[in-house]
Amino acid sequence: MKKSTTSIEGKNVRVGDLLVNRLIPTGTITSVGPFLLLDHGYPVKYTPGTPFSSELHEHPHRGLVAFTYVMKGEVEHFDSLGNHEIVAEGGAHWLSAGRGVIHGERVSAHLVQSGGTFHAIQFWTNIPAAHKGDLPQYKALNAGAFPNVPLPNDAGMIGILLGKCGGIESPVESLSQAFLFRITLNAKSEFRISACGEMKSAVFVPDDPIIVNGDLIGKSQLLILENSNAEIVFRNPGISNADAFMLGGPEPAEPLVVQGPFVMNSQKEIADAYRDFFAGKYGTIQQGQRVKST
Repeated sequence: MKKSTTSIEGKNVRVGDLLVNRLIPTGTITSVGPFLLLDHGYPVKYTPGTPFSSELHEHPHRGLVAFTYVMKGEVEHFDSLGNHEIVAEGGAHWLSAGRGVIHGERVSAHLVQSGGTFHAIQFWTNIPAAHKGDLPQYKALNAGAFPNVPLPNDAGMIGILLGKCGGIESPVESLSQAFLFRITLNAKSEFRISACGEMKSAVFVPDDPIIVNGDLIGKSQLLILENSNAEIVFRNPGISNADAFMLGGPEPAEPLVVQGPFVMNSQKEIADAYRDFFAGKYGTIQQGQRVKST
């Protein structure tokens, strides 16, 4: 069994109009393999007729992949590549920032005005040094885009969001070898999975508690794991379905400097990222893209 080490509760931060729980980085954990940020957007319930704010809070990125996964509701994406997409429950926005891009996200106008619950998670992963100068790319993925495989003994399902598991791969490329799986356990069920070699790994529980290697992990908590080449045991003690996200990958092979929205390999490259941003090299989100979603 893979020994547990650290349970992290995170801290509240404001991201645009939303209050989120930031679990990576914290004071003690700066990364899990290639994962450099984990923001859990707390569930927010909108009643019909709630006023809609069209503010995008757009900002630049360089040298990282931003992956926004929608648990409930709808999230709207805009970027300086000209993309404007909405994804709903079980879908994701995947943005590989490469040499630089401007993007913004918001809860969709339809959800806010019609009523419903928003609940999402954002992850950042490093782009290896050899690819930080690549052109930026974006994909909108609906729930059906991700492979979902039944677990043994009718225990539930595993969705392959990033990386691969048992030869089944995510539809998006992971240059950093990051892996991210959504494990949905049926009531009173158990699932065992081998740890991914020498890679760093962790388990995030967004909602109903799950027992991982004997430790009860509560709502919006992250468990850092150690002792590779062993198995991880997930058990749902409850009487309804419960989710856990398993994430990790190899440590980056080069030094990293993370500053604001940029992930580079030196302070000079960070300075260059800011210089290029202020010079307008990342483009802009056009006014025509900003129309309200319906």
